[in-house]
Amino acid sequence: MFNMKFNIDFSSLLGSKDLIAIDIGSFSIKMVQLKGSGLKWTLVKAKTIPIPAEVVSQDVNPIEKKSILISLLKDSIKQEKITAKSASISVSGSSVVVRYVKFPKISKEDLSKSIQFEAEPYIPFDIKEVNLGFYIIGEVTEEGQKKTETVLVAAKKDIVQQKIDILQETGLVPAIIDVDAFALESCYEINKEPDIQEMTIIVNIGANVTNVTIIENGISRVVRDIFIGGSTFTKALQKNFQADYKQAEEMKKKHGLLVSIEDKENALKDDNKDALQVSNVLTPVAHDLLGEIHRSIDFFYSQRGEQQVLNRVLLTGGGAGMKNIEKYFTQELKIQSEIFDPFKKIDIHSIKIDNPSEYAIAVGLATRNTKEK
Repeated sequence: MFNMKFNIDFSSLLGSKDLIAIDIGSFSIKMVQLKGSGLKWTLVKAKTIPIPAEVVSQDVNPIEKKSILISLLKDSIKQEKITAKSASISVSGSSVVVRYVKFPKISKEDLSKSIQFEAEPYIPFDIKEVNLGFYIIGEVTEEGQKKTETVLVAAKKDIVQQKIDILQETGLVPAIIDVDAFALESCYEINKEPDIQEMTIIVNIGANVTNVTIIENGISRVVRDIFIGGSTFTKALQKNFQADYKQAEEMKKKHGLLVSIEDKENALKDDNKDALQVSNVLTPVAHDLLGEIHRSIDFFYSQRGEQQVLNRVLLTGGGAGMKNIEKYFTQELKIQSEIFDPFKKIDIHSIKIDNPSEYAIAVGLATRNTKEK
């Protein structure tokens, strides 16, 4: 599992175990607190905080939006009686870059000292404007030369600072700053069956961004953000039906995609025109999303060899709630697809969790321990 080791001093928190994970999405904030370690975890808190419609629609300026988010977090922390003072949070999107790089053999200590120089050729931003992180996967030999296989991550400082500011002004101290894709990997690791080696694609369909992570035997090999999300589907319905956002969301969840011939024949037989029309509007968007995922798979095969076989697709995020989306993925990708439950192997006691797949990033963040830094 990967931890963004940004050049920010969190050393005073080393060893802290009292951690609250916060995933700030476009439509809601998810908070998760776990206790445990390794593969044994118990849920302490799980809370979804809806973000007001005027903030979602970007009718407020960034300063006001930040103030609203802080207020929402403060109120929920108080209501839920959360005593944790340190928090984990993550970043993703166009301001975050993940690269898989093979450096000439180098130690972790030496790479830490020279990371800015070594990383510069691989980062499309001004190196002075980013926080850098890396994780050494292992050592490989190519053409007789030993190399250090490394995951290199860069995130623009202003994006990182925005997340830090929100935590600090809420009264929390940032202990872990991760990347969405690697938080998903952490969540996958604690929920997978033990001793099973597989190659899995995690597709986290958020409101505006879909995170794709291809994991080979516990290690992320491809990480990519696709700028098609749940709201892309909803906006297509809004435009076609002249509906407001809420109405379009309801149509998406109620009807979703008609995947099989039988589904379509039944809709015709029942004269279910809404289901047919909704599916016709959603399918081109789903096709575009699948096209981008295919590119990620092709890249994986080009790097690892097509003899590698991807075993399954795990769908997470709010967009995974669209009816029949897992059937569509299975049919089009020819890979078994299913909705991922991030609480599958977590003892949740009697805590009621609505839409569990939305919590995958937050659960992954909640498993992080500041001792990993």
